[in-house]
Amino acid sequence: MDREAFIAYSNRTDVTADELPEWFATVRDYLQDAYVVAETPWQQSGKSGTYEQWTRLRVPISELINRDGTLLDIGCANGFLLECLLYWSSMKGVAINPFGLDIGEKSVALARARLPQFDRQIHIGNGWDWQPSHKFDFVSTELVYVPVPFQQAYVERLLTHLVKPGGTLIIAHYRSSREDDLSTGWHDERLREWGYDVAAMSRGFSHQGLELSRYAAINC
Repeated sequence: MDREAFIAYSNRTDVTADELPEWFATVRDYLQDAYVVAETPWQQSGKSGTYEQWTRLRVPISELINRDGTLLDIGCANGFLLECLLYWSSMKGVAINPFGLDIGEKSVALARARLPQFDRQIHIGNGWDWQPSHKFDFVSTELVYVPVPFQQAYVERLLTHLVKPGGTLIIAHYRSSREDDLSTGWHDERLREWGYDVAAMSRGFSHQGLELSRYAAINC
């Protein structure tokens, strides 16, 4: 499957409950096989380009981590974002206890090697059905980790089963500079349509000034 075919497959709007295992397996195999052979830590975490571009588009997530607590990164890949969030948060005096979850065994192996002091806190699993031993102060994820018809149910599951009362769910959305219209179609719009109160947002911009990442916080 080439990249265009994969994008079309992962964005299917007709996936049924019976097809979920196959969808998850296909997405897992494609992404982890692409990530583990990448040359840089940020490419192994799903971002092409330079470290400066990675930082521009990822550092805004730290704006929403505004107090000490546990943080679960769903789709943690090689753990590079967790590593960066530890540093970015510490720079503003916030101490986070990091946890990671990824559906790919190869990616989790990379994350555990990157963060050996937290290796027991990095798990193989799927945010769609993973059962943690405890809830978290912050949970970060993307909607694209589940098929389109199940994304609203995914948000509700995370708020019910993974986020502590008083905690925060952070929904990340990444866009491409090749898109024709970046003024609309952001996931915070969908969250509001579903009835959620988006308590805070942060944004990341390219060096040309294009908004290419947005983070929406929902308080539990």
